Amino acid sequence: MSSHLNTLCAGMRSLLVTLAACLFSTIALAQEQEQWGGDGEIEDVEIEIVRERQITLQKVSRNFEKVPPRPVEPIKPEITYTFQNLKFNSPLYNAPIRPLRLKQEPISKLYGNYLSGGFGNFSSPYLEGWFNTKRDKSRYYGAHLYHRSFGKGPVDDKNSASSNTELKLFGETFGKDVSIGGFINYENRGGYFYGYTPGLEVDRDTIRQTYDIISLGGTIRNTKPSDFNYTLGGNFSYLKDNFEAVESDLGASFHSDYKFNERSMLKIKSTYNLIARKDSLVSATPRHLFKVAPSVQFSPLERLSIGAGINLVYENDTIRSRSFHIYPDVNASYELSNSVSAFANLKGDIDKVSLHTLARENFWLNSNVAIAHSNKTLEFETGLTGKLGRRLAFVAGAGAANYKNLYFHQTDSIDRAKYDVVYDNGNTQRVNVYADLNFNKDDNVKLGLRADYFSYSTDDLAEAWHRPTYRINADASFNVYKKVLLNMGFVMQGGMKAFNPETSQVETLKEALDLRAKATYFVSKQVSLFVLGENLISSKYPVFLNYPVRGLQVMGGVSWSF
Repeated sequence: MSSHLNTLCAGMRSLLVTLAACLFSTIALAQEQEQWGGDGEIEDVEIEIVRERQITLQKVSRNFEKVPPRPVEPIKPEITYTFQNLKFNSPLYNAPIRPLRLKQEPISKLYGNYLSGGFGNFSSPYLEGWFNTKRDKSRYYGAHLYHRSFGKGPVDDKNSASSNTELKLFGETFGKDVSIGGFINYENRGGYFYGYTPGLEVDRDTIRQTYDIISLGGTIRNTKPSDFNYTLGGNFSYLKDNFEAVESDLGASFHSDYKFNERSMLKIKSTYNLIARKDSLVSATPRHLFKVAPSVQFSPLERLSIGAGINLVYENDTIRSRSFHIYPDVNASYELSNSVSAFANLKGDIDKVSLHTLARENFWLNSNVAIAHSNKTLEFETGLTGKLGRRLAFVAGAGAANYKNLYFHQTDSIDRAKYDVVYDNGNTQRVNVYADLNFNKDDNVKLGLRADYFSYSTDDLAEAWHRPTYRINADASFNVYKKVLLNMGFVMQGGMKAFNPETSQVETLKEALDLRAKATYFVSKQVSLFVLGENLISSKYPVFLNYPVRGLQVMGGVSWSF
């Protein structure tokens, strides 16, 4: 017990000494603060610690020993694997497929029918209509109706009236491999021989002329383009005038091409015409004209394309001693750049001439005129074609041809109102230099210009009667805000010479200047109003000697699409 008491006493003494030391330190600190006169703040003191000694340790090398792999010990007993086929029959499950359906855009309404009518000065009614099927992949058919007449003309009013009426039915059906098409057409052209001596009283019935033409035809061709393409056609046309002339023209044609590869092709063109004519003094022997023109089109170089062939022709015109003719048929085209190409052609042919073709060129033909085909023994043509930018296309070239038995129109020596057909029995050389420009800007502005210069050299005739030496055609179209369409055309030709039997003199006809313009205002998508002006210069130029044209012509009308 005394030991415990001693230990307690020693602890108490230690505690008292500690308390006394703390009290003394507190009193000393208080006195020091009073001595310095401060509030117990500690002055800023800068302490610098300098470490000069570095602790370095000696490098100790450590060795690592790789643990060697354990030797392979065979597993006993050996493990064996057994594979078994697992059969699992799942129940049939048809998942419903719901394709995404897009809203179909409505099909724009198509107006396949067109009807237009109007009336103008010179007592001129006008009517035209187109009627066609719409959106049929297997066939199409339609009809075209046209009529325009003038109750008065430039000479003695009704004595120079004229009319033109045409009705045509056409159609085609498209099979999987073959397409068959056909047409039937009726045309009536009427007028008067008003080129008589001014002041002469005439009976209108004796100077009236009409041409009634009925024609029909058909074609058979392959529907889809392939390596072998063909078109087989046939046609028949019958013409009758107001006097005693009649002519029938039966024709057939076969055109085909076979592509060997991308760089070579075989082409065959063949036609046959049987022409029979009868007039008051003429009962002509039927005339045959058969042509076959095989050729090979190939490309020996990347930018060069060549066509080489011959043209074989058989005809039985009595105006020539030979019936069989062989002509060259060669053409070449070379791309000078991506937008410009040069071309050249060398060929010959027999140009078909019939009462059909002559009556379209000259309405005032005499009766019993001589008709014979023209022999184009050789023709050479060369030029350039291409584009300047995206909107301007051009063709420029020159050609020279030699003809035998080329026909011309000459005033009859007895009746100045009628024309005979005369032939240059020798050689006729014709030179033609031309340029053609076309400009198109977004279908809102279209411009076209064609200029031709002709030069003729004849053997038996004094001049190339009624053949112009120059011709300029210009066309322009402007679409203003999709509401107004303006169309303009200009024709200028001249240099034609005619023999006047009354004076026995050669006359140079007045140059032809003809300006036409048409303005169309679209009231809606279906209805439009138009005003047409022809020969706005009001120049009564003659196309043939003694036959001036009408002066200023104005017509207004309305058009309807449905």
